[in-house]
Amino acid sequence: MARVPRSRLAFPAILALVLLLAPVVYAATTRSRTLSASGKLVQTAKPGRFQSVQAGTIRGTPIGSGRMVLRSTLNQARVTSTFTVTTTAGRVSGRATARLTLDGDTATYRGTATITSGTRRYRNVSGSNIRFTGVGPISAKHTRISLVGRVRY
Repeated sequence: MARVPRSRLAFPAILALVLLLAPVVYAATTRSRTLSASGKLVQTAKPGRFQSVQAGTIRGTPIGSGRMVLRSTLNQARVTSTFTVTTTAGRVSGRATARLTLDGDTATYRGTATITSGTRRYRNVSGSNIRFTGVGPISAKHTRISLVGRVRY
């Protein structure tokens, strides 16, 4: 029986290992994805005169549907907020700054958001200069919000 050189055995073993690990390595690479999500929030708390906590549902790409909590503070015509979006795949957190304009009893918020952290599927998520808009009554009892931009994870 002829003996096969070790170098000939090593190549198929290395090739098999590369083929087994390729999907894992490919899945671990981050990709840029379009973020386009909107939701309806209702006021759940008013911790201070110019503060509001709102919660509700949000739906869109790439997150699917989930629950959002938005904590906002008003300082003159500037609203600063932090938010979390929780889905079955994980949690995404961020912050937003928006300018408030009033038209009668309607408050409109336009600004930008930054995604700061995530868990599970979104553990390496990041995003900046995301368009953040909201519209609702001055009382902030309910607000429609949207987030549009790009995220990486």
